[in-house]
Amino acid sequence: MQSAKRLVLTIALLTAAPVLSSCGFTPLYATADTGGKSALASVRVSAINAANDTATPVLARAFEARTAHESEDSKYDLFLNVKEEAQQLAVQIDDSVTRYNYRMIGAYTLVNRETGKKTNGRATAVVSFNVVSSQYSTLFAETAAREKAARVLVEEIDRDILINLAAANEAKAEVRAAKSE
Repeated sequence: MQSAKRLVLTIALLTAAPVLSSCGFTPLYATADTGGKSALASVRVSAINAANDTATPVLARAFEARTAHESEDSKYDLFLNVKEEAQQLAVQIDDSVTRYNYRMIGAYTLVNRETGKKTNGRATAVVSFNVVSSQYSTLFAETAAREKAARVLVEEIDRDILINLAAANEAKAEVRAAKSE
């Protein structure tokens, strides 16, 4: 009896799997790595302005890895202003710092190339790194923290843009539905 129930359940699951996978559902936070399409696929990064020159190439690489491209057929232009902060996190009795919070704050403007409509947003990434007795290790940790913060910032911007575009598309669909009634 138990094996018959298990057999029926297995057959039902195997027949339902192709139907469920073909519905076209894509999670909102899906990325290109997971089979989803990044919102940045239709965005050209036009400018990255950072007070620190070391942040600009790191952010450019992070955007490139997240599928933002320099194509003329993109639908949107992205302008990004970035500020970096290093906050002392662990201060010892002798006033030496052993840990920092590295914060990268990005204020962006997304411009629709067809309509000129601007969408503004902010994103923040916070990562930490340790300060050790070896200067090389500390420098490496700081560089790694900057790279990780850039990746996290780009992910946050991607999600924010995706949410804004989804809301705009939903509003357009509601307007079309109201007009057709």
